[in-house]
Amino acid sequence: MGQSHRGTPAPGIPIVFFHTQPSTVRSGRAESARRPATGLVPEGAEPRAANSGAMGSGAMGSAAGDRAGDPWGRRVIFLHPGKGAWWRLLDHVPAGQEWLTIPAAASPLRLTSLLVERNGRKPVLVAGAVTAALAIAAALDHPDAVGGVMIIDDVGAESPLRRRWNTLAARFGRVVPDALGELEAELAAVKVPVTLMQGNDPVDLFERLESGLTGCRTLTVVAVPGAAAVRPRTHAGELRGALAALVAAVERASR
Repeated sequence: MGQSHRGTPAPGIPIVFFHTQPSTVRSGRAESARRPATGLVPEGAEPRAANSGAMGSGAMGSAAGDRAGDPWGRRVIFLHPGKGAWWRLLDHVPAGQEWLTIPAAASPLRLTSLLVERNGRKPVLVAGAVTAALAIAAALDHPDAVGGVMIIDDVGAESPLRRRWNTLAARFGRVVPDALGELEAELAAVKVPVTLMQGNDPVDLFERLESGLTGCRTLTVVAVPGAAAVRPRTHAGELRGALAALVAAVERASR
């Protein structure tokens, strides 16, 4: 683990911890370390595109999955579990970027087809606790096509949603939805800049991510004071700020 820089801003401002990591790690991955996703989105189906990339001029998103912003800009892909509210962020897209949401249960080929580099700008993936494994898998499978990864604790350790998930998982003998599975052993092979964003009491997934992501170019942990979970409905400003910082880190890493 590299040196750690910790800030203590005024109340209400997210506390940010920076962990600088070495940029050289082993290449390759274990072929078995996968959590396959199967399709909810028909192959070839494309959400509509916006006509403008100016701040605030992107098209309003919809819960069905959408995109907005500059169709030739850097892609920021929000992976949601099927009922996510990430589309709420699409009403204000920074200039030079295209933001889009897709269900994480779409086929792997669907996500792979969206990993398009434009003018040297690679896509950034944004995931929640449930979709973290898909973002990590994409960064491992396509290290030259993913620019950065942001994982957000949109659940929280003690939220009503978390308790319902744990109850259902125990009842049906399933694993906890945010489990990394065999991917956890490969976290050190992720090289791109990563941001972890969490509230006061994050799920244990985030402790495992922070301790395992030892090879990424930079690892930034953002804690939002007073938040049980971090969601677009309640923390849109903090999410946009953390994402802007990640995109800036991706830009620096590409120089």
